[in-house]
Amino acid sequence: MAAVVVALLVASRQLPAHTILIWSSAGKKGLAASRSDLEIVVVITSLIVIGIWVVASAALAFMPARHILVPHAVYWKGGGRDRTRDMRHRFAIYVSRAIGITFWFLAAEVVAALVSQKNGLLESPWLPVIISILYIIALLVFAVWAFADGFQPPSRAAQEQARRRTA
Repeated sequence: MAAVVVALLVASRQLPAHTILIWSSAGKKGLAASRSDLEIVVVITSLIVIGIWVVASAALAFMPARHILVPHAVYWKGGGRDRTRDMRHRFAIYVSRAIGITFWFLAAEVVAALVSQKNGLLESPWLPVIISILYIIALLVFAVWAFADGFQPPSRAAQEQARRRTA
């Protein structure tokens, strides 16, 4: 979130009053807006993302574990409160990381708008598209990792070691 705040602060000082957000081709504007419109849209989008994070956190905190979809459900839901607590903790961390990726995406889009105003090489429609594609790929890779590897039960040796420590 700090990245979005810094990007907005810099953009509010550096962007011209009439900002071209998307270029249709080199030197030709495709979508333009005022600087304040860009700032308002970024702030509203950030508030929506924060709202999604709050709702997801509340859902994880108050939803019964039997309703949470998780890989290896027998291990995570059938092992008592400690495993359920660990499952919720992992979910909270992964949701927070996805929200962090989203804020970096918002900051990157603001920086792209800022940089493309003064650099003729970046006056093209592909820059916001590439940033958006990279964001989608990053979220997909992260989601696949979180559900494929992030919820792997510990190995038998690690479970035995944990039992010995508590005994």
